[in-house]
Amino acid sequence: MRDDTTRRSYLKYTTALGTAGLAGLAGCSTEQTGDGGGGGDSTATDGGDGDGGSGTPDVLIVVGYPQSGVQLFKDYYSDYGDDTVDILVTDGLQDGDLPGNVGNDMSNVQGSAPSAAGPGVDTFESLFLEEFDYEEAGVFTSQAYDASAVQILANLLAGANDGGSIRDHMRVVANPGGTTYTPSELPEAAEAAAAGENIQYEGASSTVNFDEAGDITSAQYQTFGFTQDGFESTGTVDFGGSGDVPQPEPAGSGSGADRTVRLGVLQPETGDLGGLGVAIRDGALLPAIQLRDSIDQSIETQTGDTQSTAQAAVSAANSMVSAGIPSITGAASSESTIQVTNNVLTSNEVVACSPASTSPAITSLEDDDFLFRTPPSDALQGQVLAQIASEELGASSASTLYLNNSYGQALQESFVSAFEGMDGTVVQQVGFESQQSSYTSQINSALNQ
Repeated sequence: MRDDTTRRSYLKYTTALGTAGLAGLAGCSTEQTGDGGGGGDSTATDGGDGDGGSGTPDVLIVVGYPQSGVQLFKDYYSDYGDDTVDILVTDGLQDGDLPGNVGNDMSNVQGSAPSAAGPGVDTFESLFLEEFDYEEAGVFTSQAYDASAVQILANLLAGANDGGSIRDHMRVVANPGGTTYTPSELPEAAEAAAAGENIQYEGASSTVNFDEAGDITSAQYQTFGFTQDGFESTGTVDFGGSGDVPQPEPAGSGSGADRTVRLGVLQPETGDLGGLGVAIRDGALLPAIQLRDSIDQSIETQTGDTQSTAQAAVSAANSMVSAGIPSITGAASSESTIQVTNNVLTSNEVVACSPASTSPAITSLEDDDFLFRTPPSDALQGQVLAQIASEELGASSASTLYLNNSYGQALQESFVSAFEGMDGTVVQQVGFESQQSSYTSQINSALNQ
C-alpha cells in the first residue's frame, strides 16, 4: 500500500472543456432509473474483468448516501481494517458525522463534490449560519439557495404564479445580458425584477448560467478527506463552461406590490438522505427569509418531505401542484427528480430547479424545459474521480460499489468510462440497495474476494 502521505495528497488543477467535451462526457453514462429502495442482494453489472483474476483493486469507488454509508463502512472496517484499499466517495457521502457514526477516522477515504464557487458564496455562508443552527454550510446548500433565488426572481419578472411564464424567465434573470446582482444584493435584484428590468443573478454556488438543457454552463469540484472530527477540504478542480447561452428577451410585466410569489421546497427531511436534506431545505428557504421584509411583494413557501424515495417525492410534488405551487426547489436525489419530472412537472407545467440531482440522465430528459438544476452533471465528477485515482493515487485498477438507483448507476458508469480511458482496469462493478442490514457480501464482491 502507498503510505499515508501519498494517500492524503490531493490534486489541484484546472481543466477547460468546450461544448464538445462536455457533451462527450455526458454521453458516457447509462440512463437506468431503478428506484433503489429496500434491501437485497448485490447487482453486478457488465464491465471490467469481473472474473476474479485481477486480484484486489487498487482503489474502491463508493457511491451512496449517509444512512446506508454508516453500515457499509462499519462492515468494511470490521472485515478489512484501515489499510486494505484506498477508497473514493462522492458528494452523497460528504457527511461530517460519518466518521463518528462509523467509529473510524476513515483516513483511507477521499472524495469529491460540487463546490460553492460563485461570487456570492461568502455572503450566502454568513446569512445561512446566522439564520440557522449549523456549524458550517453543508453540501448543496448554496446550490439550493441559488435555485430558489432564481425562481423567485423569474416569478417576479414574469408577474404571475404560472409555471410556463416562470420557465420562460429562468434564463432571463440568470444568464448574461442584464444588470448584475449577487446574493448580497438579492433585495435590489428582486425590486428590479418586479419593475420589469433585465437582471443577471450571479449566485453563491456559481454564476448560475443555464444552457439549453437547463444545466449550468461551468462547474467547480471540491476534493476532501475525512478526519476524526469530520471532513476537510483539500483542493478544487475547475471545469470551463460549454459556452454561455444569451439572455432571452423578457416577456413578463413585472409585479405589483399586491402580489404573492409562491415557491415549493421539495427535499428529503427523513430517510437515507435526511441527514443532508434538512440543511439543503433550509438553504432553499433562505432567499424567501432574506426578502421577507425587503420587498413590496409577499413570498409564500410550502415544504414537502420526499422521505428519500421517488414515490414519496411524486406524492409530495402532486400535493404542491394541487395547492397551486408553480415552481419547486427540488428534488434532491436524481431518481426522485426524474420521477417527479416524468409524472408531475411536465404534464402540469410546473418548473423545478434541483439543487442536488447530478445524474447525467437528467440532461436528456424530455421535460419541455421545465427542469433546471444548479449542480453540475456527474459526467464531470466521474472524470474528477478517475483523475484522482489514476494521477494522485497511482491506481491502475478499480472497482465500483454503488447505490442501485439513477444517481449511483450513472455516476459509477461515468467513472468507469473515464478511468478506462486512462488505461485503468475496472475489476468489478457492484450495486447495492438502500438501508440493508449488511453490506459484507457486496464489499467482498467489489474487492474481488
